[in-house]
Amino acid sequence: MTDLQMLGFCRWSYPAAPGAFQKDAGDTLEEIRAALYAPERLELRLFYLEHVLIPCLLGQTDGDFTLLMLMGEGLPEPYRARLLALIAPVPQIVPRFLPEGLPHQQVCIEQMLAARRQGIAAVGEFRIDDDDAVAVDFIERCRQQFALLRPFFEDEGKLVIDYNRGYLLRTEPGRLDVQPVVARYWNCGMVIFLPADSDQTTLNFHHARMWMRLAMISWPRAAMFVRGVHGQNDSTVAEKKHNAGQGRHDPTEMPDTLRERFGIDLAVLERAWMAGPGGRGKG
Repeated sequence: MTDLQMLGFCRWSYPAAPGAFQKDAGDTLEEIRAALYAPERLELRLFYLEHVLIPCLLGQTDGDFTLLMLMGEGLPEPYRARLLALIAPVPQIVPRFLPEGLPHQQVCIEQMLAARRQGIAAVGEFRIDDDDAVAVDFIERCRQQFALLRPFFEDEGKLVIDYNRGYLLRTEPGRLDVQPVVARYWNCGMVIFLPADSDQTTLNFHHARMWMRLAMISWPRAAMFVRGVHGQNDSTVAEKKHNAGQGRHDPTEMPDTLRERFGIDLAVLERAWMAGPGGRGKG
């Protein structure tokens, strides 16, 4: 235990009040619930959760972290039971089933503030979707680099590290592809360090505009994230010259890299995709 708490946030099919996202699922709460709880969508989210997010959390070299997972009270069966079974081996995941239709940002900030430990000096907060992964040494590296940068953090009051090298995991009917990428300001590759007594959280800052307000350090030395890309992404994933570009890689090394850096077995992932959402949607 250290005086730095590592605290993550994952929103998993939470029907917030209308207007929360770029690609809102409807104009009313009923329409949003119907879209988020559609069986084909939940099957895709469970696929990514099981084969992408869970492996990287199980493999963390430093297990001292908490990941809040936000869900709606109305998440239907059998999906609720399946989700709880998937996250059961990861005690660091704390499920939060909340009343639906609450203002998104407000409820997320409240949950993050309530999860902070007593007696800590600082908190390192990160956001991750259920279709993303972080490297198995993510928590350990965050702690190491915070220790090195602590004088800078104390001088600035806040600090962000942008781990900007990773992979895109593209899934579509009948096909799965992994592509290296170097990208700026993506949620899945960022951690923000805040004083423990701050009333702000990572949800108070837009990830693409943090550099305008906060001290930020980029770290491109090793792959630190996998970002899922599919038709249900809320934000547009695009490799634009000003934002992202392809990284160098040897395709023959991809299976070993995904296994060693993220705990992901590429062969198992591909088989599961074709036997599940990817195969059912083919043709």
